[in-house]
Amino acid sequence: MSTQIAQIDTKPIENKLALLRQRAEAITVTDAESYALACQIAVEGRAEVKAIGFVLDPGIDSAKRHYDELRNQKAGFVNRVTPIVDLAANKAAKWKEDERRKAQAEQDKINEQRRLEAQRKAAEERKAAEEKAEADRKLREKEIKEAQKAGEVGKREAERLRKESEAQANIDMKRAKDAALITATTVQEVTVKAAVPTVAGIRARVNWKFRIVNEALIPRKYLEADEVAIGQMVRDKKDKKIAEVECPGIEAWAEDAV
Repeated sequence: MSTQIAQIDTKPIENKLALLRQRAEAITVTDAESYALACQIAVEGRAEVKAIGFVLDPGIDSAKRHYDELRNQKAGFVNRVTPIVDLAANKAAKWKEDERRKAQAEQDKINEQRRLEAQRKAAEERKAAEEKAEADRKLREKEIKEAQKAGEVGKREAERLRKESEAQANIDMKRAKDAALITATTVQEVTVKAAVPTVAGIRARVNWKFRIVNEALIPRKYLEADEVAIGQMVRDKKDKKIAEVECPGIEAWAEDAV
C-alpha cells in the first residue's frame, strides 16, 4: 500500500498549490475587481481539492478497504471473546458484591452492638452519679438540720446552706447527664473488610453510578448548554434581537462568507 502511494506523482499538485498560495498572499482586496479576483482564487482552490481527490482517492480507497477488512476480522474475534470475559467477570463481580454486602452487614451489626453497649454503660453511670448526688444532698440536709437543732446555725443560715446544697446537687446531676452523653456517643467503630483476594491482572474497583431523580434540583454548574440546538435556532431566526430574546445569555451575530 505504501509503495502504491509513493508511485503517485504529486509534483503537479504541489506546483498548483504553490501558485495559488502566491496569488492568495499577494492579493489585496480593496475594490470590486480585486474582490472578484480573490473569489476566483477561492473557486480555483476548491476545484483543486476535487482534482487532488481524483489523484489520491483510489489509493485511499484501497487502503480503506484493507483497513476495513482487518478491522472487521479483529471485531469478529473480539465479539467472540467479549461474552466470555463478561460471563466470568459478572460471576466474579456478583460474588464480590455478596462478600462486600456480608462484610457491611457484619460491620453494622458489630457497631450497633457497640453503640447499644455504650448506651447501657452510659445509663448505668448516669444512674449511679445521680443516686450519689441525691445521697450527698440528703446527707447535707441532715447535717444542716442537726446543726440547726444544736444551735450551731440559725434559720437564715440553714436556709442558705440548703439552697447551696440543692444548687450543688443540680450541678452534679447535669455533670452526670453530660458524662453519660459523652459515653453514649463516643463509640470506637470497627471496619470489616470483605474477604476478596487480590488477583494479578484484575484491578479491584467499585463503580459509583447515579440516576437523576429531580432535574430541577441539579446545581447550574452540572448543567450544560445545548450548543447544537442554540446554533440551529440562531440560523433559523437569522435575527440578532430575536435570537437573543429566544435564548437569554447568548450573543448572536452574522459573519459574511465566500
